[in-house]
Amino acid sequence: MALYQPSPQERSLIAVQKASELANAVISNCIFWRIAQGKPIDGSLPDISLEGAQRRAACGQEILRLLSGIDDASLPHEVVLTATLARFFAQAWSQDADRYWLAVDVMENTFYGPFVQTAYTGGFIFNELRKVLAEFVFRRDSDADRYLALLGDTTHLLRQIHQRTAGQAERGIRIHKLQLPGSRKLLEGLRNTAAAVYPVAPERLAALPDAAARSAEIQRRIDQSVLPAFDALISQLDEHYEALAPEGVGMDKLPGGAAVYAELLRMHTTMDLTPEQVHAAGHERMARIQAQMAEVRQQLGFTGTEAEFAVHLRRQPGAIAASADEIGEKMRRHKDRVEQRFDEFFAQRSAWEYDLERLPAALESGMTWGYYSRPIGNEKRGLYYYNGSKLDSQSVIAAASLVFHELVPGHHLHLTLQMSNPDLSDFRRSCVVNAFNEGWAEYAAALAGEMGLYDNPYDRYGRLSQDAFLTCRLVVDSGMNVLGWSWEQAKQYMREHTMCAEGEIESDTLRYSCGIPAQSLAYKLGDEEILRMRRKLQDRLGEQFSFRDFHSAVLGCGALPLPALEWHLDQVFPESAA
Repeated sequence: MALYQPSPQERSLIAVQKASELANAVISNCIFWRIAQGKPIDGSLPDISLEGAQRRAACGQEILRLLSGIDDASLPHEVVLTATLARFFAQAWSQDADRYWLAVDVMENTFYGPFVQTAYTGGFIFNELRKVLAEFVFRRDSDADRYLALLGDTTHLLRQIHQRTAGQAERGIRIHKLQLPGSRKLLEGLRNTAAAVYPVAPERLAALPDAAARSAEIQRRIDQSVLPAFDALISQLDEHYEALAPEGVGMDKLPGGAAVYAELLRMHTTMDLTPEQVHAAGHERMARIQAQMAEVRQQLGFTGTEAEFAVHLRRQPGAIAASADEIGEKMRRHKDRVEQRFDEFFAQRSAWEYDLERLPAALESGMTWGYYSRPIGNEKRGLYYYNGSKLDSQSVIAAASLVFHELVPGHHLHLTLQMSNPDLSDFRRSCVVNAFNEGWAEYAAALAGEMGLYDNPYDRYGRLSQDAFLTCRLVVDSGMNVLGWSWEQAKQYMREHTMCAEGEIESDTLRYSCGIPAQSLAYKLGDEEILRMRRKLQDRLGEQFSFRDFHSAVLGCGALPLPALEWHLDQVFPESAA
């Protein structure tokens, strides 16, 4: 009797399933993603060792092998999207070992940076860890054991950072001198946070048989392992390290850095672009924005220069916050306004509430604005952590734009709909594709104008100033990393084209050139692509076009590389339907 032989389509379906499971295994191993999905805290902290990079590379290569022979045309729509997403991650991971010393995936989800001692890499990880440990619930003795294991993982991660930093130095790869003060300050702040937050008072352990002894055991682990590991990292960046660190900024100051930057550019944008093309696109876009800003100034009857208007704008009532809490309150007022017109443009709301909180002090000096965190652990709200240390800041003038980008209809709406979508696999619910995530958030901030939420010309100008700020990234990120721009040249460009305070300009230019190079390019390239796709459908469908249907189609598929998103939309809205 002959054995059953699966058809070519069945073999393809099996290959995609295996590839998806392999990709999901990499992502779901990280504790932060497990918590975000409401799963037990039995994952591990990110593995940033060379061995970890080699394992991801081998996994990526195996996924690519599985998918190499399949015929996408023979597969169902959703399976094609899953295969495309698996290929995207596999392609990135397959090179992890080759570029390990120049770029490491700190969250095991294509969030690469050359060094871990910066706010947007290590700072991000340890802030998420802070929340996990601060909210940890102790119900039984095994919970204390799991907490101790987490402290052990923390020590292990710190030692991996130390080992990688030493290995980089041996290869002539060191943190840029201009970034070193910020890296030292970050590490010291994270150490202070660990000393204050990681210990567990006996009252939190009241449900355990011997609370006092368990509390003392946790404190010993912190004192003898965690804090010394932080101290070793701080000591590593000493005067000898600094003496050999590169002058200037950018990936091209590191051996082999320019080639890796070109790879990261393609990965973060999901487009086949060169740094020169991105740089030129930034200049072209900036010219359009400046013309729009001039129109608003004319509308307001202001006859002075752009720089003079920036001074005038900051003198308007409420333009400068008197306290960090006032920044949060200004943003909350815009948060409430979006709800009034939401249902006209969107068919589905998020099941999760959302709000704003101030960034932890350890991160404020290294972050210009802040970041969004999806509901995680005991925190059932999506939160935008805003920088409350810079009161004379663009974050006040552009408060509306920031809220619409970070919360609704931006990151919070997208990420919470994706993570709760029952039609997506665990893999697709967890994925971050930078061009989609940031492109959607910026598209959402621009859409708010079409929703009438920048009806005040000052809010409109704040939105345009935020647009100019993000567009600057196309110019200065590519300029500093491969086109020979100095740090001062990049800062001067931002002084001339944004309303940012000097501290914001310094932290953001260091972010582009020393923290997470090429990541910032996704915002404005991504939003233009999504808008282009929408306009193509509006032209095709005419009066049949619906904002609600378009947004449901974009958000319903989860994050995708942008070419895959366009393919998806073409299938959902075929030409024959027009």
